[in-house]
Amino acid sequence: MEMKVGAPFEFVWRNDELTDPPGQRPPDFCDEHRMQSRITEVDPPRKLAFSWQGSGDVSFELEPRGDHVLLTVIHRRLPDRATLLKVGAGWHMHLDILVARATGKKPAPFWEGWSRLQKEYDKRMPA
Repeated sequence: MEMKVGAPFEFVWRNDELTDPPGQRPPDFCDEHRMQSRITEVDPPRKLAFSWQGSGDVSFELEPRGDHVLLTVIHRRLPDRATLLKVGAGWHMHLDILVARATGKKPAPFWEGWSRLQKEYDKRMPA
């Protein structure tokens, strides 16, 4: 991936590979999902932002906080509520796995956590 504004790249999701075991994948998901993307902002090592074909814009920002680093993920312009629930649960679970791995803990199975979080977001977010 070329790290410059405007550079295209393909984002590939393989959520079954994130945890062992991965848990039971919902029937409407494939084992792999590919999205055409384009970098919209680069400020190494602080910020990376990109657009996804049909699924909005995503930014990752890193901010030093003493001995720690704050990671902020913002995903904008999702097309509908159903996508918002799926994506919200997905980012939440991906970040839970990141925290578990960074702290030496075994992460929970991805799909079980995703399913739980998606149901929780559905209850909390207005229709």
